[in-house]
Amino acid sequence: MRFIVAVFVVVLAALMVALGFAQRTVFAPPPSVSSTVSTSDSEARITVVPSEALHGHDGRQTVSISGADTSFAATGRTSDVLGWVGDSAYNEVSFDETSGELVSTVVDGDTADVPSPADSDLWNAEYAGADPTFSLDAPDDVSLVVVSDGAAPAPDTIRVTWPLSTATPMAGPLIAGGLLVLLIGVLLYIWAIAHHRRNRGPRRRSGQGKPLRPTRRTRREPSSIGDGGAGDRRAIRRSVAIVPVVLVGALALSGCTPDYWPSAVGGTGSGPSATPTPTSTGAASDDEQDDLQPPVVSVAQAERIVQRISAVASQADGTLDAELAATRFTGPALAQREANYALRDKDAAAAEPIAIPEGDVTLTLPQQADTWPRSVFAIVQSDDTAVAPIALTLVQEEARANYQVEYLTSLEAGATPPTVAPASTGAARLSPDVKLLTLQPDQLATAYGDILANGDESEYAPLFEPEGDTLREKIGKPYKDAKREALPETASIDFASNPDDDPAVAFATNDAGAIVSVALNEVETVKPTAEGAEVNPAGAVKTLTGIEKTTKGIEATYGVELLFSVPAVGSDQKIVLLGFSQALISAKELP
Repeated sequence: MRFIVAVFVVVLAALMVALGFAQRTVFAPPPSVSSTVSTSDSEARITVVPSEALHGHDGRQTVSISGADTSFAATGRTSDVLGWVGDSAYNEVSFDETSGELVSTVVDGDTADVPSPADSDLWNAEYAGADPTFSLDAPDDVSLVVVSDGAAPAPDTIRVTWPLSTATPMAGPLIAGGLLVLLIGVLLYIWAIAHHRRNRGPRRRSGQGKPLRPTRRTRREPSSIGDGGAGDRRAIRRSVAIVPVVLVGALALSGCTPDYWPSAVGGTGSGPSATPTPTSTGAASDDEQDDLQPPVVSVAQAERIVQRISAVASQADGTLDAELAATRFTGPALAQREANYALRDKDAAAAEPIAIPEGDVTLTLPQQADTWPRSVFAIVQSDDTAVAPIALTLVQEEARANYQVEYLTSLEAGATPPTVAPASTGAARLSPDVKLLTLQPDQLATAYGDILANGDESEYAPLFEPEGDTLREKIGKPYKDAKREALPETASIDFASNPDDDPAVAFATNDAGAIVSVALNEVETVKPTAEGAEVNPAGAVKTLTGIEKTTKGIEATYGVELLFSVPAVGSDQKIVLLGFSQALISAKELP
């Protein structure tokens, strides 16, 4: 009976080990699940795959797009994607929980062609090709937009693949348990043999005769099975020695990966895993955080945008291409470059405009917004430490337009911008007429222009910090007085400071103040005061007008872009000029 039990236990062990290995082979789960959606019956130029569809199953998504000669896909914040789609008709992909498949519905709208979305500043990542395949791990607020060339319908086949857990948590226990049972079976078998030997005992012979003396040959014959001979003992020892070797090897195989074990024992397996939910450690409540609009760009987006603008500026500055510059510059910043190109076209020795370095973006302050227009403030530090950092105020007028530089200033030596929110939070853009500051943003240009004209006698002088303000020395009252005195009695000069037409751009800072970008135009008008007297323009004014002398007079306009740190109302701090740029933007003969 003991032999039967031992054999049964060994057979049971073999079945357990076999079942454990079968779970990793013939019964192994599939490594992934896929769903394909077709939009072949739609003429829409755009397909949008929201994050809800991308998250139909857990895990990282692998997307394959086909059905067009050329395909383009990009990921972006859902509000940005829908903003770019605008009023156009599009295919909206969703995930059907019942069938477990992706489905598509057409959202009605304008069926006209759409512009190419390639290189839009809205996207986090772009993918292009005949049949692109790519992987992503889309956050909850990110969607995928797919187009062809904007004129043809969107690619008609989109396949999304998600990884599945290949963990077989019972394989390890079955294999390890089977080997343990095998060890028990072997021990039972050894015990049965030992018990059998003990039960046989010594045998007695009848009669008084002496037993025959075994011959030499008889003594040399091996013992029969079960008589406790040395051969049987050696066999048993070999069997016992084999068991640990087999056990250790099989345990190593069964324990080589956490996929073999339940999560509480061996780990989480290769499938998707849960991530801990962060808890708030700041003072703001969850409801307050939810009320905040998202920042319009991430740090990575801002760096990419600045790199693109820098490349365009470098090319346009080198070729004097004002049309190219207009793709990335607007307002006062564009006016300075257009005038510079016109000047350098006539005088190659003229200085180039302020360049946008290819260095690090040391500060990124995006506006909190999900509508347009929107703004971003950034500071770029050149690799050359001798070059002053450049502050950029970028604006995006609509979703299908790229960011443009509206204000570009070179920071003053020693200028320290106020503390601002991190880029992941962003800042509110303040209204030009906000009354929560020492001076309204839309009044800064007028106030500072009055200081340039009247110096310390200006009514606004007590509000501004004079220390470190080098612009006053260049174009302020001392400069104006010296230029007026240098003119002959037969000529006169008038100065005027006019706020630029572009609105002030103000970002809130952590101390309830603001960083404000504004512009003003400094106009110098020189006229002859005596009959027959002439005015002789010089320098850049002469080059730009092409006039050597005139009896009518000359009007020259200098564009001045300004960057201020403005404290909150009631603060004892003063308004500080952080940076500026100044250049001739127009010159003409008076009528």
